[in-house]
Amino acid sequence: MNADIAKRLTYADQSKLIKLWEQRERERVPPKLECFRQPMRVKLAIGGRGAGAKSTTLSSLLVQRGNYQRTHVVGIREHQNTLEESSWKTIVESIERLKYRGWKITDRYIDKPSVGSHFIFRGMSDVTSDDSKSLQNFDIAWVDEAQRLSAQSCTILFPTIRKPGSEIWLSMNPDLEIDPIIAHITGRTDVMRVDLLPGKEDNPWWTEELQVEMEADFKRDPLLAEHVWKGAPRIQSERAVFTLASILEAMKRSAPVDDNGVIELGVDVARFGDDRSQIYKRKGYQVIDQKTFNGADTQQVARCAWDMADRNPHTRIKVDDSGVGGGVTDKLVDLGSKATIPVLNGGTPNDEKLYTTCADEQWFTFPIGRAILPDDPELRAEMSTRMYKYTSDDRKKIEPKDAFKKRYGRSPDKADAMMLCFYPGTAQKPRGDVAVIDVW
Repeated sequence: MNADIAKRLTYADQSKLIKLWEQRERERVPPKLECFRQPMRVKLAIGGRGAGAKSTTLSSLLVQRGNYQRTHVVGIREHQNTLEESSWKTIVESIERLKYRGWKITDRYIDKPSVGSHFIFRGMSDVTSDDSKSLQNFDIAWVDEAQRLSAQSCTILFPTIRKPGSEIWLSMNPDLEIDPIIAHITGRTDVMRVDLLPGKEDNPWWTEELQVEMEADFKRDPLLAEHVWKGAPRIQSERAVFTLASILEAMKRSAPVDDNGVIELGVDVARFGDDRSQIYKRKGYQVIDQKTFNGADTQQVARCAWDMADRNPHTRIKVDDSGVGGGVTDKLVDLGSKATIPVLNGGTPNDEKLYTTCADEQWFTFPIGRAILPDDPELRAEMSTRMYKYTSDDRKKIEPKDAFKKRYGRSPDKADAMMLCFYPGTAQKPRGDVAVIDVW
């Protein structure tokens, strides 16, 4: 407080300002989760232990809203036999931590009578048709541990919370690659998703004790720790191209940059509005630079790739030439590149005996055992969840990008760019004059 202003304030005024500041501090939440204060039909906070203090933060936000304006909230779990299995305790702790007065806490509900706010708690597995009708006018349904919600419960819950302006809040640490709740909201345009990581960046209240526990878990069981602390799926499909262990090893692998290593770039170009354009640059087997674009046009992507290639006309730049990618290829050639390689993912692979398309060959020839990759949760998720199958003639076939996007909720732009970056292939041709239809 400015010294001159402080002199003019009475002791009572100063005490009031201090109390207001203290209350504001108590109401503070991790910056990444401030967006939960804004309206959106579905809000998802996803991450592991200590990542943004998901449950604590969302309960605080709900109590803050309920303290100042009339809000009806239902706390949802898949199973709830007792209050201890609900979010009741978390809500009570938030009221106490925020030091709010005037709340009525019972073993059936929690109310703020002066405002009209009302909190109840339900297990979806026990919800009857009458219960569903009683929830129609609730403002917010908060589903904690949303990864445990069954597909049937998802189908019941979403149309039940139907009041105009109502919201569904989800907090979870994934169990499967695609938990039922993720499958249920995939493809929706009214979803706000916040991915959280452990540490002070996403959690201002991260402690040294948490850091010690996390490091100990990573030493004892790295794969389990990835789930517990970083929100990686607990269970990986047997049909995944890469094992999670091999990806984590590649992300933890370290070595001096090979001065004699070849420099190459991989460019995956956004095809639709919510896709991203991604560029990776490697020297030898080590990824040394990257760039992600949201909403950039092909000219911008090409200029950035040209700069990342140090404007060296002989640096190989492999571009996904399907669709709008052709515009990036053309611009790079116009800028002076003599080594831009247009790659058609649905085109002919170098080894047609083993693979059906160029995309298949990229994924199955990727040097996962030697590559040194950036420690990026999004890249890890995309690489660990891409599936494959065998064709009738025993060739390996990667899951098409569109099928992955429909299943996972976003396009595997980072993973596809990484595959291009390491792909040794040359320019690919479509099969004859007919476009290749990639059937999964």
